Amino acid sequence: MSRADLSETEYLRHIEHLARAIVDAADGEGWLALTGVSDEVTPLQRAVIETARQLRHHHFDGDGCLGGELPLMKLAGVIVLRPHTVPADMKESYIEICTRLGVEARPEGWAIWNTWAMDGQPISLVLVDSSGTEGLLTNWSRGIEAYPITPLPAQVVLTLQGWVTPMTLSPAGTRRLGATRPTYRTLPMNPDASGGSASPAG
Repeated sequence: MSRADLSETEYLRHIEHLARAIVDAADGEGWLALTGVSDEVTPLQRAVIETARQLRHHHFDGDGCLGGELPLMKLAGVIVLRPHTVPADMKESYIEICTRLGVEARPEGWAIWNTWAMDGQPISLVLVDSSGTEGLLTNWSRGIEAYPITPLPAQVVLTLQGWVTPMTLSPAGTRRLGATRPTYRTLPMNPDASGGSASPAG
């Protein structure tokens, strides 16, 4: 598909991606500053700085924008599990997936962060609060390379060796592996299951 074939929405997203690439390049060169801009900057630099100020960042709980928060955690990707919505390539039901992972099939669902241990080995963190992960996905879907703050030990329900897949790749993970966000399938309702859980997919 050529740029001429893009819809208006796709065209605007393409321009936003290009603008972010320009801002990231300026930041990498070390002269991008959003406050205290020197009078000596060139017109081009001033235009790039103003572009950086206008680019939107979608805030979410634990995005590190509040002062004094923990350091950011680099992620390979994430998964959001809910009773009636799971990644399409997971053939099991929500209950079966939770059983395999060793967690309760809670109606609120789970967030899974795929990251790296201190020694570089891949690990998966299972967390209760999925709202921040949804905000993370909103940013990633718009090409914004955002990452969450490192969770406190009390926020991590379970740590697993290896990565749970299929996952929604982070922008960094997408660049390395060349993959995209997986589709999700909706599971049928099971009126006999407690807690609003789904029945096995047929």
